[in-house]
Amino acid sequence: MKNSLLRRTSNYRFALLSMVLLLLVGCNRNPHFITDKQYRNQVHADFVARQDLAQGRAEALFAGMDTLCLRDREALEFLYAYMPYSDLADYDGAFFLKQVQYAFAARDTFSWGEEIPEDIFRHFVLVYRVNNENLDTARMLMFRELKDRVKDLSMEQAALEVNHWCHEYVAYRAADIRTSAPLATMRTSLGRCGEESTFTVTAMRAVGIPARQCYTPRWAHCDDNHAWVEVWVDGEWKFLGACEPDPELNMGWFSVPSTRCMMVHSKAFGRYHGDEEVVEQTPLYSDLNLLSHYAPTRRVTVTVLDNMEKPVADAAVKFKLYNYSEYYTLASVNTDAEGKASLTTGLGDLLIWATDGKEYGYSKLDVRQDSLITICLTRTSENEYVEELDIVPPVAGEAKVTPTEEAVAKNAQRIAHEDSIRNAYTATFPTEDNYRQLLPKEWYWRGADFSDSQVWEIVQKSEGNYAEIAKFFDVWGGQGRAFEHIYDYLKSYSDKDLRDITAEVLEAHMTGFDWADRQKGTCYGADYTYDVYKQGILPARISNEMVRAWRQPLHEAFANIQGDKGYQQLRDWTLQHIAVDDTGNYYNCPISPVGVYQLRHADAHSRDIFFVAACRSLNIPAYLDNATNIIYVWNQDVNDWQKVSFDTQLNNSTTQQLNNSTTSLTLTYRGKNPEVPVYWPHFALAKYENGDFVTFDFEGDDRLAKFPATLQLEPGYYCLFTGNRYPEGDVLSRMEFFTLKEGENRSLEIILRPLVEKNAQSNAVINPDLEVFGTTLADYAGAAGMLYINLGDYREPSKHLVKELQEQRKALQQWGGMIYLLAPDNVNVLAWNLPNADILSTKNLDPFGALLLKTINPSQSKPDYPFVALVNNRGEILFHSQGYKIGLAEQILKASKK
Repeated sequence: MKNSLLRRTSNYRFALLSMVLLLLVGCNRNPHFITDKQYRNQVHADFVARQDLAQGRAEALFAGMDTLCLRDREALEFLYAYMPYSDLADYDGAFFLKQVQYAFAARDTFSWGEEIPEDIFRHFVLVYRVNNENLDTARMLMFRELKDRVKDLSMEQAALEVNHWCHEYVAYRAADIRTSAPLATMRTSLGRCGEESTFTVTAMRAVGIPARQCYTPRWAHCDDNHAWVEVWVDGEWKFLGACEPDPELNMGWFSVPSTRCMMVHSKAFGRYHGDEEVVEQTPLYSDLNLLSHYAPTRRVTVTVLDNMEKPVADAAVKFKLYNYSEYYTLASVNTDAEGKASLTTGLGDLLIWATDGKEYGYSKLDVRQDSLITICLTRTSENEYVEELDIVPPVAGEAKVTPTEEAVAKNAQRIAHEDSIRNAYTATFPTEDNYRQLLPKEWYWRGADFSDSQVWEIVQKSEGNYAEIAKFFDVWGGQGRAFEHIYDYLKSYSDKDLRDITAEVLEAHMTGFDWADRQKGTCYGADYTYDVYKQGILPARISNEMVRAWRQPLHEAFANIQGDKGYQQLRDWTLQHIAVDDTGNYYNCPISPVGVYQLRHADAHSRDIFFVAACRSLNIPAYLDNATNIIYVWNQDVNDWQKVSFDTQLNNSTTQQLNNSTTSLTLTYRGKNPEVPVYWPHFALAKYENGDFVTFDFEGDDRLAKFPATLQLEPGYYCLFTGNRYPEGDVLSRMEFFTLKEGENRSLEIILRPLVEKNAQSNAVINPDLEVFGTTLADYAGAAGMLYINLGDYREPSKHLVKELQEQRKALQQWGGMIYLLAPDNVNVLAWNLPNADILSTKNLDPFGALLLKTINPSQSKPDYPFVALVNNRGEILFHSQGYKIGLAEQILKASKK
């Protein structure tokens, strides 16, 4: 079924005819889509303004609107009036009209369509975008696939059924920050929570069920974040885990963790006037605070004073939460004329930060104890000091819904069946044994540096997209063309790129230019090394954007730019012609380089991507350092990389100083636990800009792979954040504020405050003579101990733990203890290659786990998964944990050293 679905070979003629009739009837029955005349006039005025802004793409976007029926035209005007720049730049009117038509078809098809209020339908069914995903035609496909499956159900039953359908196609896997389009997620059958929730919201809206993505931007009790789905059912918003079906709504593995949240966000497209608390409202969107749906809350009010203790109006108040070493801004609210700003948040600790853009102040707020706080703006970028804070998250609450055992068992059977459907599909992906049969027979394109193992590496990463990779090989190699560096070219794409890129885009970045000259390393007569070419010209990917074909169009657009200083001309052109507005692209989905060129409006990040692409299209090596967001171009005069800035306040002399600067920071580390600190989990670095610190993203960066590590940085005011978290979620935080002067080479030590045992008490003990795998616990545990892990039904929390255990494989080997692991039968545990692991099925009786749970918490009949316990050979339980926690593997290893 799945292969035929993705090839779209089914005959939908009757369904399409029925839909056309529905659309015609709907247009005649409902002359106005927006019945409130005042709101309708506002939308139209906003649309006219947006039309003017997008005049560079007027033909592609607006042609034919006058021929539409009134209902469809008003709906399309609503979408155009408020869509982000990325959508105005990279899609066309035919795409958006289809979205409108299928939204109305869903409303007219299903019984619940008539129950949905106009504003709920407008903002949470009609809207095609969920978050920052790439867009596709998933709504149409999902409507056709789900129509007969749910049309005779109640609205609530339909919502549950749609989630089961989603689970047949998609399960959880961690991935990079770019959000795949729903059909791309379907094709590979795996996605992170943001992709699962995008997929599920799209499916709900496809059948006319209002839905929105909800997310806690950062957890309070552990690192990372999470996204899920809310559906509007029978007049009420209820939540569910995306692609993770439960017997009822208002259920999910995150139900208890969400009671510890300090913020739950959702975004409403357009001018929204709902009942939810609005954190930020703009003419284009509203940021909603949904925390009260999940956790106990309190409204806090901040008063900001200057150094004369007078109220400061229009100061930015930032409500920050510790997570991944930094203090992340959950919400930013400007003060009123009395210097006050308010927010509803959870019952835990926050760092309240206030600034007027120059001076700043901050203080920790314990929301459990206080709802009022005053911040004085007394600090400046000249202050060097160390600040240590102890941060405590909210306590956990109770789950909203407890289903019957019968309902749980029935749901588990369905989940197992859905897993088998999805696993049968993924079994069709290429294997090392058969991948050659799926590729072209004549491999003219293979150079000496493109071995069979490298071909398999690329094909394996493509997963369900392997047909596009094979097509590219066929087209490129079938024409007898060779390219010496094809492996480096394909390797420059991310794993996710290979899972959703098309053969046409791969081809577009390899044709239309004199590749022979490129291989010689010629740049307008100047020679540069292959390493420069590999970093600054070869890749089609620049940052976190969806890769599209841009080389040929930009090459033609800037054909008049010549000479070895072409990048300066491109910079001047960009400053003159591209208007930068970060609010206009509010979903933060990067605009394609060609889209930026055509729309002439962009956010700063998309502008930077465009500039690098334009340079590369003219054979000028350039790249964007995604850790620091600095652009570099190759300057043949100095035979080195040079920084490029769009800061118009910098003159040529200042820019030259930046490029000649030798300012650096060397980070050292002398600690033992962890052996090597990791960026984000243990430390982070930020630079002061406009009254706040902007954190760099050095995750996985080779520059910080070992210590001491030296970073070339710009002069400025910085903060080095570190944090050490207790298993319960409390954090010992440290901030070191310092200045880097021009030409200074400064050294700082990464210091993690040591955890101290709180409320010391004796460990719970089980009988060391208890038998485990035919031997006593004492003998089984040995000198190192034994780690018990029950993964339960193997949902996202358990998958996070497995990923961490794999990353800590070397440390687990050094620890040397035994691992007693329970996992579902359909999970390939052996592929994890965990050391010293004995594996049981979760279907088996687990008397050992039952004894552990009874010893840890006698009143608890069933654990939350993953359930983990570390036991020594004396039967002492040194560490135990239940449920979702990021960093759990590291906590286990810390406990093993006690």
